[in-house]
Amino acid sequence: MNTQLTSTIISLLILQSTVVLAKTSDSEVTQAIPEPVSVTTTEIKKTITPEKTFETIQGAFGIPLGKKFEHSMVTKVLSEEPQLYKGAESTKLKGKIYQVEPNKPDQRFQKYTVKTTVDGSIYAIQGEYQYQTEIAKGKQAGKVKQQKILRKTCKNKVKELAKELEARFGKAHGQGYDGEWFSFRQSSETSDKRLRLYANRCRTGLYTINYNDNKAQKNPQP
Repeated sequence: MNTQLTSTIISLLILQSTVVLAKTSDSEVTQAIPEPVSVTTTEIKKTITPEKTFETIQGAFGIPLGKKFEHSMVTKVLSEEPQLYKGAESTKLKGKIYQVEPNKPDQRFQKYTVKTTVDGSIYAIQGEYQYQTEIAKGKQAGKVKQQKILRKTCKNKVKELAKELEARFGKAHGQGYDGEWFSFRQSSETSDKRLRLYANRCRTGLYTINYNDNKAQKNPQP
């Protein structure tokens, strides 16, 4: 009897130990497996700013470069004279120069000139403005002050014009010290257009703008 009781107690203890070990193992396995981590993918959207498209140099004041000049292109032809100009390899050619009233005048210019090649094609269009001022009589210091004001006013206008041109045609290809001149160029295999803005005569209150078709000038049609 005692032997059987002892044997039963031992069996119960072994069974209990097995259950405890099994629970411990399950707990360890459960702890070993990490809980799933919630990963949120944030999509990064890149904003691509499109390149600014600039205008091409075609002409000015309603007058087209590279076309045969016609009186109907302007409001009025004020004068017409022959003129010599340089073609390819500095060859001297005979064209014409016209003083005109354009169809689309600009209040920042007073005088307009059109230059044509030997075949009558427009290779240059020029506008100029002359500030008028009354230089104070008497002391030289007064005259100097007036001239400085005149030059500053003129150059500030040229710089203002240059900013406008850069907004239309892109950054200037080159420029002189302190805004003495600005040069723009658009060239390809079939075209070579240039635009120059000059302030080098601002001491006298004069500034000019020149649109040029280099291809038309260098290669006139027969």
